[in-house]
Amino acid sequence: MTHPPGPRGREVRGFFGRGRFPHTLAFLQDAARKYGPLTYFRLLHQPTFLVTGPELIKEVLIVQQRSFSRDFGAVILRELVGDGVITREEPLHRERRRVLQPAFHRDQIASYVTVMASEATATAEEWIRQTSGGLTVDIGMAMRTTTLSVIGRLLFGDEFRSSAKEISDILERVVKRARRIAPFAMTLKIVTRRYRQLLPRGPSLYFREHRANLDRILQPMIQHRRKQSGRDVLSLLLALHDDGSGSLSSEDIRNEMVTFVLAGHETTANALTWTFYLLAKHTDLQRRAAKEIEQVCGDRTPQVDDLAALPFTTAVFQETLRLYPPVPLFGRRVVEGATLGGYDVPRGATVLLSPYITQRNEQSFPNAEAFDPTRWLDAPTAERFAFFPFGGGAKMCIGDVFAKTEGVVILASMLQKFSFSFSSDPAVEIDPGVILKPKNPILLRVEMSESFLASGPLRDDSHKENN
Repeated sequence: MTHPPGPRGREVRGFFGRGRFPHTLAFLQDAARKYGPLTYFRLLHQPTFLVTGPELIKEVLIVQQRSFSRDFGAVILRELVGDGVITREEPLHRERRRVLQPAFHRDQIASYVTVMASEATATAEEWIRQTSGGLTVDIGMAMRTTTLSVIGRLLFGDEFRSSAKEISDILERVVKRARRIAPFAMTLKIVTRRYRQLLPRGPSLYFREHRANLDRILQPMIQHRRKQSGRDVLSLLLALHDDGSGSLSSEDIRNEMVTFVLAGHETTANALTWTFYLLAKHTDLQRRAAKEIEQVCGDRTPQVDDLAALPFTTAVFQETLRLYPPVPLFGRRVVEGATLGGYDVPRGATVLLSPYITQRNEQSFPNAEAFDPTRWLDAPTAERFAFFPFGGGAKMCIGDVFAKTEGVVILASMLQKFSFSFSSDPAVEIDPGVILKPKNPILLRVEMSESFLASGPLRDDSHKENN
């Protein structure tokens, strides 16, 4: 069988990157630049194809999607979240997605904007109390706290607040553990699959304590909502459970709640962290976004109808997702023989897709390493699958619109009130695992903007409750 070009022999050892995922990502990026949009190598005797060309990605995620199943990421993630929408295969995935879709319909997401803006305002108020002489903020921690508060209120209502700190600590430990596992995920998937074949309902191999603690905290909230329904996502899912259709079991609801808490705050929080980092580096672009927000929103809280009138602010977040996609790398396993770029891809092979690598391709994005939000104003739609920060096809992230909306709302809420600059050396190293994070905390100097100081007391129009 003829294979595409790619690294051979000792060169392949670079994939393991001395146990650090940044080296793995750098190895794959170098391979794509050297060998082209379809690269082949053997990884511990496993046939592996790196696919970085948009047309080839379309083949994997759309045209020939039935030939591919989820691979190593989903296998490891299932050990934390169980059997849910982000780990299921077809046709079970399609059915679960259909059941959950009402919670992520665009009209429903529009109703969430009030909570998004309200929690951003709560963070802003805390900063204002501390910022008379300027304040240094760990922007990553601040964004994780804010987005966790958003997803917590939307999922569970106000009951979430008392447990938010404990849940945040657990999830931080989950992410750290996942980062350590990431370089070995392709090897561990074999062990994990075998374990699940022998013990399909056995305890988690990698996150037993973490999942037990999450269940301990979330289960009482679920029970409370059974007795007192609200207008949150959990109440919607419980109504589906109680309608007698059998579409969602109690275990299904717990699994999806853990999924939403994890994915629903961590991805957006890291995207916002990178956004504020980039705006601190490019203060002219920060001022442009702040001016746009001031012209549209004045001194009131951003509302859903404002979002369409914030094209540059939206482009800032979009450009951040291009340079720092939340999930830098994911895989597919070939379940039926496929053909890519004229080459046969055998059953059992691994296919790697990397938004991080593809979205930095000069052919799709001239001057690709530069942070340039105006590229989305000049050409607001990129070639399909040249830009896919939330995946694509039938298994595209169900929360993509939610994440983009939340990102712009929180960004607008903060730039309306504050300016951001570096309090220390701005050099930052990526530390990608399951989620693309900065290696070390990004410390930013936060100061109230002149326009906000001139506007008077903080005005919050996002007081309506969601439950």
